[in-house]
Amino acid sequence: MQQRLDGKGMSKLVSDADIVLDCSDNFATRHALNRACVEHRKPLVSAAAIRFDAQLMVFDLRKPDAPCYACLFPEDGEVEEVQCSQMGVFAPLTGVAGALQAMEAIKLVCGGGESLSGRLLLLDALGAEWRTVRIARDPGCAVCGVG
Repeated sequence: MQQRLDGKGMSKLVSDADIVLDCSDNFATRHALNRACVEHRKPLVSAAAIRFDAQLMVFDLRKPDAPCYACLFPEDGEVEEVQCSQMGVFAPLTGVAGALQAMEAIKLVCGGGESLSGRLLLLDALGAEWRTVRIARDPGCAVCGVG
């Protein structure tokens, strides 16, 4: 049975977690998770894949200068919602993204290594190319900034 969470339900789930992994496929859920993680200062490990592209980032909201998901993808931004059911996804890519997401979560739990906090990891599976982009906290972010 699938249950929809309101803002309070999402906030309660996040408050009880040590780390949150976002495996959702829509911006509304991603933004709701982000707001709850910012509210409770919980690390958020976000991964997404569509077609032959994947992205992964850690938003370690325990750190005062860490960006949140909305710093990268503002809630009021004009982003086209693209569904995997319509665009497709290269099946092995979801395994790669999920394994990397699990690895980042384990590093956060153990305190080992350097996390992807503040860095967006992009994978082009067709070209077998990885890219990393640094993401700074947006002081004008409506969620974690001064607004």
